[in-house]
Parts: sequence; structure tokens; C-alpha cells
Amino acid sequence: MVYKMKNDKVSGYIESLKDPERLLEYCKKYHERDPRDIAYVVSRSIVSKDPNNISFMLAGATNFIKTWNIGMFQKLQAEVKVNLETDIVEAYKKSKEKLEELKEKRLESLDLSDNKQGKNIKSIFSEFSSKKSIGRTGASKILHILNPHVFMMWDIRIRNAYHKLHGKYHEVGDSECYLEFLKQSQKTIKAILCKMTEDDLWNRYLTFLDKEFIEAFSFRESILKMLDECNWVIFKSNCKA
Repeated sequence: MVYKMKNDKVSGYIESLKDPERLLEYCKKYHERDPRDIAYVVSRSIVSKDPNNISFMLAGATNFIKTWNIGMFQKLQAEVKVNLETDIVEAYKKSKEKLEELKEKRLESLDLSDNKQGKNIKSIFSEFSSKKSIGRTGASKILHILNPHVFMMWDIRIRNAYHKLHGKYHEVGDSECYLEFLKQSQKTIKAILCKMTEDDLWNRYLTFLDKEFIEAFSFRESILKMLDECNWVIFKSNCKA
């Protein structure tokens, strides 16, 4: 499998993404292989209609879990599945104040070495990931739908790969691991934006998307989503990059 990389291969791949041309190359391959972006666009569109409305939040998050995290969700016991909406609302309410503090932020401008910001991100992630109906993969996906400019998505293959470059002081997939993943992603994004503006990147990106579909939903992908597409191509897709 492509995702079973040695440490030097993982670090080499991450380093290669700092070239905007390489990022765009992987994103194009993603859109050639994975038709599920409709669910992503629709879920984000639902939430963005009224980000402060818990009903819109719940509808978008639930739809996303049941499509983009369907493999994990289908394996859950019925008594766990039935709690999904309750678990999402409970985690959201407990994290709402911290989520509000990050509402206008962007990953590339956050000071992740700041103890308070780091603790807040770990606390938010823990609230969602501790729910059996959501889990670690589901938590990252819900949080990205709620704030696509701060929270990166991951799944077990992606986090296992990135964790190879972490220290040995935390468990794969825990809140500390997620914060380290954000730090790694932040460095990549900063390097990309030093070479190409986000507007230029988006205009290049649009050349391989269905523009009418995107315009219909008044939709624009964040650079975090673009980076996730690259991770999917390398670590999740069974096709060779």
C-alpha cells in the first residue's frame, strides 16, 4: 500500500507539498479518483447558511459523518449509532465557547506554541473524539466542517503516517497527536502561501473543478481541504501517486 511509508518517505512527501505545483498535482488526482466531494460541498453549505444555528450545524455534521465516515459508522453497534446526533450536540455545546474564539482564525496565523490555544484545540478535539459514535476520524471531519480554516481532517492511515515524525510521548490519534498534526500542516501551508497567494491557488484549482456546481453553492475550498486531498491520494487511495 502507498500509505505504508518509512519515516524518510513521509517527511519527503510533506516537504514536497510546500511546492504549490505539487499540491495542485495531487489535488487534481484526487478529483479524478474520488466522487464524494458532493457530500462535502453540501455539508459545508448547510452549516454556512447559519453557522450559529445548532440545527444547521447538526444537519451538516450528521450528513458528513454518514457519508465521509460511513465505513466506521456502519461498523458501530446500533445502540451507539442512535446516539450520533445527541453526541454531536453535547460535544458542540461543551466546546462552543472555545470554537467561537477560533471562529475568525486561520491555521496559518495561529500561534500553536501558545499554551492556551493549544489547550483549547486539544480540549475541543477531545470532546468530540471521546464520543463513541464520532471517534477520532469523525471528530476531525466534524470540526473541519464547522471551521474549515483551522481544523484539518485525518483518518487512521493519515494520522499513522504523520505520527511517524512525532515524538514518542503521546499516543497515535490522541489530542496531543492531533495538535502536532496541525503544527505540521501549518508549516506546509505557510510555505505554500509564501510562493503563491491563496487567490492564485484557487484560480489554478478551479481549472479541474465543475465551476457551475461550485458557483451554485457559492463554494470555495480552503487550503486545508486541498492539503487533505493530497494526504488522501498518498495515504488513503489504493492507486499509485
